[in-house]
Amino acid sequence: MKFLNAVWSKRPRFGMHWDMLAVTAVLFVLVAAFVDLKPVVDENFFFSTNDPGIVQTKKIEQKFPSQPELILAASSQDISSPRYLGRMQKLTQQIAAIDEVSAVKSVAAGPKSFQDGLASPFWSRLLIARDRKSTNVLVFLEHKDPEKPIKRIEQIIHELDAQNFGIHIAGPPYVVEMIRRSLAHDFWYFSLTAVVLFGLTMAAMFRSGRVFLGMLATCTSAVLLTLLLQSAFGKKIGILTVNLGTIVFVIALSHLVYMTDSNTWTVTAVATRSRSSSLLRTAAN
Repeated sequence: MKFLNAVWSKRPRFGMHWDMLAVTAVLFVLVAAFVDLKPVVDENFFFSTNDPGIVQTKKIEQKFPSQPELILAASSQDISSPRYLGRMQKLTQQIAAIDEVSAVKSVAAGPKSFQDGLASPFWSRLLIARDRKSTNVLVFLEHKDPEKPIKRIEQIIHELDAQNFGIHIAGPPYVVEMIRRSLAHDFWYFSLTAVVLFGLTMAAMFRSGRVFLGMLATCTSAVLLTLLLQSAFGKKIGILTVNLGTIVFVIALSHLVYMTDSNTWTVTAVATRSRSSSLLRTAAN
């Protein structure tokens, strides 16, 4: 603390407004270095940890451990055609090559052949739809962040997707990843929208570049400090905190607008009163 005080006392004197911009820059660097801005969606997002069903499910998973699972459904008019089976073979091999994937089961990896899969009660129920218009690909993931493997699987689906070979993806890891992406989009979209819209409003109201930069720096510092404190207490960005930065920005801005406008009116009133007094003394003389 003494070292920081010494450094602060020996800093070049540029004025308080430049000091505020410097503080904002330092906070920005600290947030970029130490705060994880990626939204987190965990098991508590859907259900409470005290939910009886969740408690029972955890007990079952302790006795019978399982892996996160994705289900890909590949549809076609003829799922027994060589063209379809060749694409399924390629899809299965490319997904199995992903590092975070532990196992893949499909009509090309599981039953001995497609006819064997149709004849087997196990494989037919697990992999082949009742209407015989699609087959499933079961993808088992490692217990890691699903973001990277899901992105790679989406790339593979985009490359292999065709008019008579439509692929759809489902499963809890995929749903969680879609929610996380939505939260990340909302975080950046609403934050940037608030800065742009309210920044333009401030510039139009006060018509002063110095006031505009000062208020923007102050509001931004409040947001960055909030993110730092949230991270320091071990809190992650989630469904309830994704727009916290936008809320802090707007609240800080509303108070700054009120105080700045009140101060402007006070200065104007004092200047008007002083001018009136000078005019009266001049007229009396």
